Amino acid sequence: MSGQHEGLHLKLFGVPAVTCGGKPVRLALKRAYALLAVLALEARPVPRGYLGSLLWPDADLATTRTRLRRLVYRINDACGRDLLTSCNGALSLAADTCSCDAVEFRHAARELVGKGVCNQAFAALVQLTRLACDPLLEGVSFGSAMFEDWLHAQQLEHQHLLARMLVRTAEIQGERGEFEDAVDTLERLLGLDPFCEPAHVQRMSIAAAMGDTTGVEAAFMRCAEALRQEFGCKPSRATEEAYLQLRHESQRELRKDSWLPRGEAERLEVRFAGSPDRTVAYTTVGSGTETVVVISGFVSHIEIAWEHGGIRAALGRLAERFRMIMFDRRGMGLSERHDATGTVQSTASDVETILDAEGLERAWLFGSSEGGPAAIHLAASRPSRVAGLILFGAMAKGSYSEDYPWALRRDAFDRWMERLIGAWGGPSDIETFSPDECDDPSVRAWWARMLRHAASPASLRTVLAGLRDADVRTLLPAVRQPTLVLHRRGDRAVRFEAGEHLAASIRDTWFVALEGKSHWWWAEDADNVVDTISKFIDAAPSAARPSKG
Repeated sequence: MSGQHEGLHLKLFGVPAVTCGGKPVRLALKRAYALLAVLALEARPVPRGYLGSLLWPDADLATTRTRLRRLVYRINDACGRDLLTSCNGALSLAADTCSCDAVEFRHAARELVGKGVCNQAFAALVQLTRLACDPLLEGVSFGSAMFEDWLHAQQLEHQHLLARMLVRTAEIQGERGEFEDAVDTLERLLGLDPFCEPAHVQRMSIAAAMGDTTGVEAAFMRCAEALRQEFGCKPSRATEEAYLQLRHESQRELRKDSWLPRGEAERLEVRFAGSPDRTVAYTTVGSGTETVVVISGFVSHIEIAWEHGGIRAALGRLAERFRMIMFDRRGMGLSERHDATGTVQSTASDVETILDAEGLERAWLFGSSEGGPAAIHLAASRPSRVAGLILFGAMAKGSYSEDYPWALRRDAFDRWMERLIGAWGGPSDIETFSPDECDDPSVRAWWARMLRHAASPASLRTVLAGLRDADVRTLLPAVRQPTLVLHRRGDRAVRFEAGEHLAASIRDTWFVALEGKSHWWWAEDADNVVDTISKFIDAAPSAARPSKG
């Protein structure tokens, strides 16, 4: 790890610093640390013009070039080597000349979350995680709004990765019986997000494993008080059920061999498909012979989605008949955040990545809302992989045109997008997505948590811009698979006419008009939705049956 590096080391957690052989290297300018941080975290050659605009946004091009050249000279001179190199008008850190704590943390976190590590490496990772709890580039500010925006995006990405790292670290420590260490790790996580109910449940689980009934009750009351003060609501039903069960277990001193509560099978086993740098997080429930891949709307986080009782109930019923796969597209939820994109092609590619990982030749696709265009794209472009389509509250085009008048005009869409992002941290636009539940404090708190953890404002803007520009109308005649289209008449997010258009444009379609207003498929008449999906798949021709390779 970084403490063992004999050469130059760049410290970005807390107040930034550079050391050489353990001795400090004095860099007097904040912009010097900013430049090193950008090159280290971008991990690629960065154009000089962009760096100049980042560091001196108010200066002209000639001035920024001169200042950047002088800054590079000062850094190289202070470090006693050519730490920064230039090629084809871009700057980069010279290979193998400098280690960086933030870069090491990112690599280690992805390795731990995705694959796990050996015992020896785990101890070093725990130490690195503790260092990573300090702010990124603390105190580095010099009046550049452009740099502040870049730094804010990096900090959001770091907070997301750190939270995942802390959760996994606590799980491993709990499995090893290292309860005090697990408590310390969870306290760090709750310091980042005091409203994270799964972390509070983990905290209760540790107390139960230690036979500490008072500790279980204290952890639950702490969770309840945090939610009450911030959102005016109580913990979710799942958290309350976990509390009652764990209190009972702690009283009877049960399960001393494990820190996890009974009913662990109800939790999701998250898996990762793809390459180390382009991972897609997914999970499976049920064990039917036929597989249904759920392609969600614009925002998703499979673990937080599972906390919603309505989603668990609806998917649970489907899982009695089918093998259900849920996933977070790249840029969302537990999937790789650096590869955020909103195109239907990328989401369709994520589905194929999961099918390959699971050894599936093809599957049914359940495209909800913005997941519909991606499902249509895959069905039309890769028909051998799609047994049939289920489209709920979906659309063929993301924005208005004269021949598609059922969507927002581009400027209105952009205003809605900025309003949604501007209200980030709260239950943004829940009145549109599920009007009948918008006043339910527990649903509001859940939706706010979903939004906060599923995406950063920047990645959300990327995904929504992709939806705005999506248009799969030309692909509709090429869809040959059996297709079920469901749409609620009062849907405020995607108009009913958009569903009618899909049903009229895809042959061999079963169109079901539903009463109600909610855009969420698991709300209102969810039992009817589940029954209709089951009947539709049962009635499909045998040729549509998916098989496992």
